[in-house]
Amino acid sequence: MLAALLFAATTHVVNVNADGSFSPPVVTIASGDSVQWTFSSPADSIVSINWDGTSAGYCSAVNPYSADDFTGPMPVAPGGVFTISPVTVGFVAQPAAATCAGGQSPKATAAGQMLCRGGPTTYAATMDATWQDPTLTGVFIRLLWSDIEPSLNTYDFTIVDREVAKAVKNGKVYSLGIKAGDDGTPSWLFTNGVTPLQLQDSGSDGNDPSCGSRMTLGNPTELAYQNRYFDLLRAVAAHLRSRADWYRALAYIKPSGANLFTHENRLPKRCESNCICNTQVLAQHGYTPNGLYAFYQAQTDLLASEFPGKSMSYALIQDGFPLINNSGGYEKSDGTSSNGPLPGGTEQTQTILDNGQATHGLSFVVAHNGLSKMITLNCAQNRNGVGCPNRWVLQEGQEGQVTGFQTTNDEKVSTPSDVDSALNNGLVNSQGVYIELYEERYWEAVRQPNGVIDPAGTGRTMAQWVTEFQNRRKTLFPALSDPFPTTYTRTFTSSTPKTLYYVHGAKCGIGSAAPGTIVIVSTSGVANRRRPAKH
Repeated sequence: MLAALLFAATTHVVNVNADGSFSPPVVTIASGDSVQWTFSSPADSIVSINWDGTSAGYCSAVNPYSADDFTGPMPVAPGGVFTISPVTVGFVAQPAAATCAGGQSPKATAAGQMLCRGGPTTYAATMDATWQDPTLTGVFIRLLWSDIEPSLNTYDFTIVDREVAKAVKNGKVYSLGIKAGDDGTPSWLFTNGVTPLQLQDSGSDGNDPSCGSRMTLGNPTELAYQNRYFDLLRAVAAHLRSRADWYRALAYIKPSGANLFTHENRLPKRCESNCICNTQVLAQHGYTPNGLYAFYQAQTDLLASEFPGKSMSYALIQDGFPLINNSGGYEKSDGTSSNGPLPGGTEQTQTILDNGQATHGLSFVVAHNGLSKMITLNCAQNRNGVGCPNRWVLQEGQEGQVTGFQTTNDEKVSTPSDVDSALNNGLVNSQGVYIELYEERYWEAVRQPNGVIDPAGTGRTMAQWVTEFQNRRKTLFPALSDPFPTTYTRTFTSSTPKTLYYVHGAKCGIGSAAPGTIVIVSTSGVANRRRPAKH
């Protein structure tokens, strides 16, 4: 018994101070001991560095991500409120009395300021003011394949590095999606083994008199296309894993690659007289439902491997895929089939959801990018009620999956009161744990008097809304680790003495805070265990 007491593992407590320093700055432990960091803010994190103990520049000496590393905590399926990054030029704030460049109309106004579209330097950039907002959970960074891989196997991570670095430095998390589709599909694909398909669609499911936009896309069920898109995902994953702080801050990686106009998972599917028949084009070039399922199964398996420990969030359009069967039959302009029965309108999406849930469990998150203002007060009793959240997402939530939403476009959710109502719709009528808002709507909402988004609505501030969704995440999924814990603990084992160094993820280089130090001493002597004082 005495021997057991002498060799009992010890937990050493380190306080993470508001300035990014550590108390105590040095802990001496033995192999098998644990270090527990107590945080002062949800934005706190521990990042391990490769440092010699004396040289400058330790803030950039971040170790690559490794499952054995002690960088953390890792935010698993975080709840809260995210903004959505621009895919073209971003915003700049200026006095409301001024005029937006080029005669454009302001995208939002609040507190004597207005948002205008900026110039080339703001391309795909979330505003610093958004990243710095103390309430915000994070940002959905929307990327285009054509931007990230401008030529075959040549990658440009300028946008990624800029935005992810801002996430880290501001103590935020981020989600990531890489779109193909109209402006996202790189043209070099079609000189490197991928069949170019001439397609045309408006994205409307109604009787739109327009045939829509013409675009040259690849077929995601074609092996050459899959190989190129999956190579892209591998390259992005390797780049993010090259720095543990970048990888730590990743909240959700979004399956994509089969796209129309947005990052949502859908393809051109309309077939109308006097227009390109998309179903015919795709069917004649080998598209089948089984091929689509294989594309998503392979992609989600790849994401699970290349982004270990991260949640993948699938943004659905329930009837977003062309009606083509596995025999090559397709829906014609008169609604009939060219060859045999066709899959149901939502069958392909439902199968992808079922496969994702069966294979990846709670790591497979389901989302819909069309949350509107609250109109129906009890969607649990009437899922088809006007304005109710997407019922496919609601069903996944009832089956125990993690779910989330993005609000409808900034023209449909266009005012602070709309934002408040949409957030309430997500809270009351779904089990969603996160909501994504367009940046201009978020900017406007948090600048209302006293921070109250709509005094005539719920009367809540954005901080209160974030807390509501973060608490829901913790309540509904207690088996998943807390994304923003108040403490973080790691156990250290080593067969030889060593010294490890770490910094605060967001505050390294600010003020005089120095790296923290963990000294693992020899494990051979009983003397090291006789007085295992807690720090």
